[in-house]
Amino acid sequence: MSNLVFSLLILAAPATKDTTWLGLYLMGNKIGYISVIQQELGDGYKIDETNFMKVQMLGTSKTVILRTSYVTDKNYKIKKLTFDMVTQDQRVNGSAHVKGDTLTVNYTSASGAPIERKMIASSSVFTETTLRLYLEKKRPRRFTCSLFDVTTATLQEAICELVEEKAGTANYRLDSQGTSSKLTLKNGKFYREEGPMGIVIQRESKGEALKIGSEIDITELYSVKPSQPIRATKYLRLKLVGNLTGLNLNLGPQKIVSSTQNSVTVEIAQDQARCGDNEIPDSVKHYLISDAYVQSEAREVQLLAKEITGKIKDPCKKVAAIINWLNQNITKAPSVTIPTAIDVLRERRGDCNEHAVLFTALARAAGIPSDIVAGLIYQDGAYYYHAWSMVFVGGKWVFVDPIFGEFPASLKHIALTRGSLENQSEIMRVAGEIKIIVEAQQ
Repeated sequence: MSNLVFSLLILAAPATKDTTWLGLYLMGNKIGYISVIQQELGDGYKIDETNFMKVQMLGTSKTVILRTSYVTDKNYKIKKLTFDMVTQDQRVNGSAHVKGDTLTVNYTSASGAPIERKMIASSSVFTETTLRLYLEKKRPRRFTCSLFDVTTATLQEAICELVEEKAGTANYRLDSQGTSSKLTLKNGKFYREEGPMGIVIQRESKGEALKIGSEIDITELYSVKPSQPIRATKYLRLKLVGNLTGLNLNLGPQKIVSSTQNSVTVEIAQDQARCGDNEIPDSVKHYLISDAYVQSEAREVQLLAKEITGKIKDPCKKVAAIINWLNQNITKAPSVTIPTAIDVLRERRGDCNEHAVLFTALARAAGIPSDIVAGLIYQDGAYYYHAWSMVFVGGKWVFVDPIFGEFPASLKHIALTRGSLENQSEIMRVAGEIKIIVEAQQ
C-alpha cells in the first residue's frame, strides 16, 4: 500500500520550471523528499509543498505524507495556509491564518474533535519553506521572524543572520527554540540546510530526490547507550552531557545536584506514593484543566473517568484503576499521530504518547492533577525517547508510566520536559547529541 501511495504522490507532483526538489536526510540516511511548487499571485505567492517521509518505528514501517498550501505576500510572509497530514495511524487536516499579530490554527482529525489555538506573533510569520524563499529573494544580513511549525503547532521567535559570504555562497545561521541550523545559498538559490537531530535538507534533481534509501528505525537511531549498564533498583546518579539549557530536569523523583555549561548531574531515587486524602494546593490546580490535547473536560472523557473510578476515594487506587483500564482497552502499537485524548479514546490504539495523553486526561477528569512527561527510558542496554505521565498525590509529584503499567514508574526514566506536544518539541536540540555517564547506582 505504501508503494502505491508513493507512486500516486509522484504523479500528483508535476515537475514544472517552478518546482524545487529537495532530499530529506536523517543522520546521513535518506528518508524522504520535499517538493515545492511556487506560483505568483497578484499581491504575493501561492506555494504548494509536499513532504514525504518513510522510516521504521520499533520495526514497523511508517509513511508520513504532509501537504501544505500557503498564500503569502510578496516577501513570503504567511497570510494563510491549509494542510493535510496522512499516516497509517491518523489523518489530520486544518488551516491557519494571520490577522494582525495573531496566528489562529485549526486542526481536525478523522476521529477527534476540532482543535483551535491562537498564538501571538512577535514579528512576521514564516515557515521554514517560506523563509528559504525569502532568503533567496531578499538576501538580508540579519532579521527576526516568528517561525511556525505545522506538525507541532508551535510558533517560535527566530533570528536569521548572514555569517559568511564568499564566491557566490552565502551561509546563514538560524537560531530558534534553543537550536541552531545552518542554511546555505549558492548563486542566490537555497542549496542545503543542516538542522538539529542530524536533519539535512538539500536541493537535488527530481530523480535524486525521489530515491529513498533503505528504511531506518528512528527509535534505534536516536537511542543513547550509557557509560555502563543500568542495574539500579533504588538509586541512580547520572551526568547528562549536551545542550540542556532551558529543559526542566527537576521533575518528580528526579533532582538536579549540579550543573555546568554543557552538563547536568541528576539524582533519581525509586519513588513511593503516599496515598489517602489528596489536598491540592492552588499552584497545582492548573493541572486539572483541559488543554488542546488533554481534553479532560470533554463529556466522553468525563463519563469514562467516572465509570473507571466509580466511588473510589483514594487517589492512588484511582490511578491504578485508570492504568488497568488502559491496559485492557488500548492496543499497544507504534503510531505516528498528533495525539489528543479524544482521538486515542476513539481509535483505541497507540504507543507511549497516546497512552500518556489519554491517561493524563482521565486522571484530571477523576480529580487528580496530572501532566505529560517526555524524556528517556532505559531498556535492553540503551535509553530510548519516551513519554509518560506524572500525578500529584500525597503532596508531591509521582511518575506514572501508563504503557508499562508502572505506578510509581521505575527509576530508569530520565525526564527532560513536561507538557503537551508543543512543549515536547524542546527535546529536539538534544536528540542525537546527549551523552549519559553513570556516576553511581544502587
